[in-house]
Amino acid sequence: MRHFRANTSFRFAGITEDVQRLKTLIRSALHLISWAPPLSPSLLNIACGRADETGVLLESFASHSLSGIYVGLDLRDAEIAEAKKRWGHLSSIDFPIEFRVADASSIHSGPRKITFDLIFIRHQNYWDAPAVWERIFQQALAQLNPQGILIFTSYFDREHELAVAALRTRGARCLLEIPHTQSRELPDAKGKSVDRMMAIFVNPSFADKRPAILVNHT
Repeated sequence: MRHFRANTSFRFAGITEDVQRLKTLIRSALHLISWAPPLSPSLLNIACGRADETGVLLESFASHSLSGIYVGLDLRDAEIAEAKKRWGHLSSIDFPIEFRVADASSIHSGPRKITFDLIFIRHQNYWDAPAVWERIFQQALAQLNPQGILIFTSYFDREHELAVAALRTRGARCLLEIPHTQSRELPDAKGKSVDRMMAIFVNPSFADKRPAILVNHT
């Protein structure tokens, strides 16, 4: 199993522990849905910011892979520059790790039109700009491989519910909704915590037709 280490430390206190808890949450979720990534995975991280979670995603989905691709997108130049500095040393010809300043609501306009086995969105903020997130979700589902999965996490319960409803109206099928019982509370807003909820969606063509696994928030 490969381990993916950042070139620079995380900027804020608590992030190291947060991403390790995220890794545990992701692995628990994958076990619940009985999904394993392909041997040569393609990974897309939408609104990746500083890419704090890149190492966790690579370890969770590509730890046994010698080839594949990882792409991180964000609108902010400074965050993408930091992401490149942190993870660029891991990129190779067989497994390129790319970070681009790009609008996730128009992914198809990018220079490389590929589809992905995993699309990950950390802390989506649907209620901040519903129309934008409708486009992001539409683009993400269009870029998802037939047996690929779309995972997102949320800071807030209500925002999570809105995002789940938005994806369902686009025809996506929910495989899993699960709370993060070890989520770290944040002081800047009531009911806000790190990766508070997680959901996994697939396109209607996904072969497994089992009903969604829904775990109540406690």
